[in-house]
Amino acid sequence: MIGAILMIGGIGFVAALILGISAVTFAVQMDPREKAVLDQLPGANCGACGYAGCAAFAHEITENPDAEMACPAVNENALKAMSDILGRELGGSAGFIAFVGCKGSPDQTVTRYNYVGPRDCRAAQIVAGGSKGCQYGCLGLGTCVDVCPFGAIYMGEDGLPHVLEDVCTGCGKCVDACPRSIMQLIPKTGNFFVGCISKDISKEMKQYCKVGCIKCGICADICPFDAITVSKDKAAVIDQKKCHACGLCVSVCPTSVISYVQTPLKVHVIEEKCKGCSICEQVCPVDAISGKLKEPYEVNESKCIGCGMCIDKCPADAIERTVS
Repeated sequence: MIGAILMIGGIGFVAALILGISAVTFAVQMDPREKAVLDQLPGANCGACGYAGCAAFAHEITENPDAEMACPAVNENALKAMSDILGRELGGSAGFIAFVGCKGSPDQTVTRYNYVGPRDCRAAQIVAGGSKGCQYGCLGLGTCVDVCPFGAIYMGEDGLPHVLEDVCTGCGKCVDACPRSIMQLIPKTGNFFVGCISKDISKEMKQYCKVGCIKCGICADICPFDAITVSKDKAAVIDQKKCHACGLCVSVCPTSVISYVQTPLKVHVIEEKCKGCSICEQVCPVDAISGKLKEPYEVNESKCIGCGMCIDKCPADAIERTVS
C-alpha cells in the first residue's frame, strides 16, 4: 500500500518537474510594449473591439502595424500613451453612446399581466412576449444594467434604464442583451434621439402607451435639414449625420418623445466683427436675433436654441458658441 502511494507520488513529482521545465524552456516572451499597452486598456474584456478581450487586442495592435484603435473605452490620455508606446499615431475609437429607445414608464403604459420569474428581460420576453402591453416597450428588469461592464447604466425611479453619458463607452453590450432592441447606439456627437421604436400605428400604440411616438410627422415637417423621417408604421428616426442640433423637433413634439443627449450651446455675436448685414436674423428659425442694419446684432439667449444656423451663414465669422 505504501509502495503504491510512493510510486504515484513519484510519478506526480516527475510530471510536475517536466511541466515546470517545459514552461520555462518553451515560454513565449511577451513584447514589453504589449504589456504597456495592456496596462492602458480598461480591462473590462467587453469585446467591443472585436477581439476576445483586452489582452488579445493589445497583442494585435502591438504586433500588427496596420491595426487601428478599436477600443471605445480608452480616454484621450490612454490613447496618447499607447501612441507613444507603439511609436505611431493611433486614430480615435468609434465614438458611440447608448440610449434608451423607450420612455414608457409603468405609470404611462399598460401591463398585460404580473410577471413572476427571474429578474431578466430575456427571460421575461419568453413568457408570452413579455408583460408590457406595447411589444416594443422596455420591460424594465435591468438586464442592460447587469451586462454593462462600465457601470454606465442604472435603473431610475421611473422604472426605466438611464445612461450615464460621461461613463458610457459605446461597447454595445446592452444592445446585444436587450431582447426588444430598445438599447441602441448613436454617435457621441449626436444631440437628440427619439425615445420610441414602436412600429404600431398611432391608434394602436396609444392603447398601450401615453408617451410614445404618434407618427404625426410634425418633427419631420419643421426640421430645416431633412434629418427626420417618420411614417404611419414607424416611429420618427433622426439621421445624426444630417442633424444640426437645432432643437426645433424637441420644441414641437406633442408627446415629448424626442430628447437631448447633450444640450447645444447657445450663441452670441462678436460685436467688433459684426457688419450688421442681417443674414443671421433672416436665417434664425426662432427669431432669437435682432438688430439694425450696419450695427452689431444681438442674440436673445432665452430664445436661442443653439442650432448654429447663424454661425454657418455669417459671412464675417462674427458669431460663436457661448462657453459652457
